[in-house]
Amino acid sequence: SSGINAEYRVGSEPPGTTNEQVKQAMQLYKSAFHPDSGELQNVFGRMSFQVPGGMMITGAMLQFYKSVPQVVFWQWFNQSFNALVNYTNRNANSPTSTKQLGVAYFSATFSALGAAIGLKKVLEKSPPTFQRLVPMVAVASANCVNIPLMRQVELMDGITITDADGEV
Repeated sequence: SSGINAEYRVGSEPPGTTNEQVKQAMQLYKSAFHPDSGELQNVFGRMSFQVPGGMMITGAMLQFYKSVPQVVFWQWFNQSFNALVNYTNRNANSPTSTKQLGVAYFSATFSALGAAIGLKKVLEKSPPTFQRLVPMVAVASANCVNIPLMRQVELMDGITITDADGEV
């Protein structure tokens, strides 16, 4: 698909190529390659995998909430998955340092772990229905930390917006 897509952009697609084939090649290309950098994206970090991957992880977090090691593992796994998705779909035009990525990852992970373990302790004598809500609260607290930290360069410096002619 990257071949047809590249050839189409310069007007030299193979003879007999239909509009449908070009559209399908563009869809495949856009789903697999980063729009800013053109790099092939990790399959598990693509937006098309976020829903099925997130559903599996959410199911595991809801099922395995009874022991602290289970909570720690699944919160860590979820934040690692989120970090992969965030990195894969980052704005490549706004450079983010390895240090910024690490701070965002560790802050979100420890926020999730703190909320999960703290709420687990507070709710240990509560009915299981309340205990099953712990992963949701932990993930929400981690996202409140993770998103601003991952996007801090854009939040502080803004983004460049151009018109159709490339003028700022």
